[in-house]
Amino acid sequence: MTTFFSSEQQFKNIPKLPGVYLMYDNTGKIVYIGKAKNLYSRIKSYFVKNVDYRLISIMFHNITNIDYIVCGSEKEALLLEQRLINKLQPQYNIIWRDDKSYLMIELDLEDPFPRLNFVRYKQYLSSPKEKNKLYFGPYPSARQIKSVIKMVTKFFKIRKCKYDSKLFFLPEKKSKFFSCIYYQTNQCIAPCIYASDKQKCNEISQVYKDTVKNVILFLRGKNKKLLDTLQQQLTHYAEMQEFEKAIVLRDTIKFISNIFSKCIIKQIDEKDVTETALTQIELLKKIQQKFLLKTLPVVIEAVDVSTFHGVGSCGSIVRFLNGVPDKNNYRRYKIKTLKEHQLDDYSMMKEIVQRRYKRLLDEKKQLPNLLIIDGGKGQLNVVYKVLCEFSLEDKIELLSIAKQEDTVYSLSLPQGIKLSTSKEDNLIRYIRDEAHRFAIKYHRLLIKKKLKKDSLDI
Repeated sequence: MTTFFSSEQQFKNIPKLPGVYLMYDNTGKIVYIGKAKNLYSRIKSYFVKNVDYRLISIMFHNITNIDYIVCGSEKEALLLEQRLINKLQPQYNIIWRDDKSYLMIELDLEDPFPRLNFVRYKQYLSSPKEKNKLYFGPYPSARQIKSVIKMVTKFFKIRKCKYDSKLFFLPEKKSKFFSCIYYQTNQCIAPCIYASDKQKCNEISQVYKDTVKNVILFLRGKNKKLLDTLQQQLTHYAEMQEFEKAIVLRDTIKFISNIFSKCIIKQIDEKDVTETALTQIELLKKIQQKFLLKTLPVVIEAVDVSTFHGVGSCGSIVRFLNGVPDKNNYRRYKIKTLKEHQLDDYSMMKEIVQRRYKRLLDEKKQLPNLLIIDGGKGQLNVVYKVLCEFSLEDKIELLSIAKQEDTVYSLSLPQGIKLSTSKEDNLIRYIRDEAHRFAIKYHRLLIKKKLKKDSLDI
């Protein structure tokens, strides 16, 4: 828990990451919940006069604490915020009473040829739920939702026009839908042209139905199932020698594969997200309390080194976000400052920490709240001196774990604390062991490369 802010130093401990923040009054009750793309900027903004100042002046006379939960993305933060608001109904949350609210994509399956629409989230909540209407989202801005709709219509080629699709089946309307600009520019399957043709009506209806199923899979993030379905359709069209349709599907598969290679799309249940986030923050609070940390360790890194008699010397840094591995921010380091066969664990540890935090500072990236060191008091002192070199001693807290003793040391715990089998202690062990595993893996790779090189030199 981060207490009421009164100094610039307290702001510096807030991560510049997406997340949700919770404001408590002096009775311990949550009175406001918000989300942020950048927790640091958002929370700090409450302490200057801005557009929200009238709301702040009402709330802050009795705000005593602020908690924050770091999320992996803005979308995850949005879902978590809404779940918490609906569950806890904080006093000052006014978002659902505003003129504006988040947007949802609507797909009406009662329509013979459905198109994508968008509705306000308030409208979605207040209207009766119809079995044949599907909703996706929410999305925080009109720009974002229009971007999604544009992307889906471009690659799946469902219709953009706002005509009543029931008119497409009427022979007397055939002249009106004789031509379609979207069809001519290869942007639509064009049910408007073919629906009134008795010979092609069933075919175009089935093609469009299959396309809508693929759109639903895409919007739900079921990427593996979608790609498998598209691959089967591609194979079918190739066998039937319908090469134009096969080429369109090939391009769509390529497009979707590229999207999913750049981002991770997961199906998540809001209840699970909420419960997991709240469980993790309670676990982190226990770590903070037990090891006398100044800030909640939402971003934890761990460092370890590995060598075999000075051969293949290397090290690793792993990062955990809200107690969960953040593997995109794992890093490995080949030791450059020692000669081969030279043994010096302290120098190795010093080099890795220097390279890591110099890089983060140069690139102005998020620093961890806590750094866990695989080692005893000696390694702890070495790393502390490095942090002092970069003026980070007040920004990154340190814990070292003596492996044989299974004891945690810090500058404020010189006598050490023996680790137990509690969940918070097991999390500390897990982070330490993950750094060790990652370092060992890289060390084995370096040894393997060296043996291969030596064999070629013989």
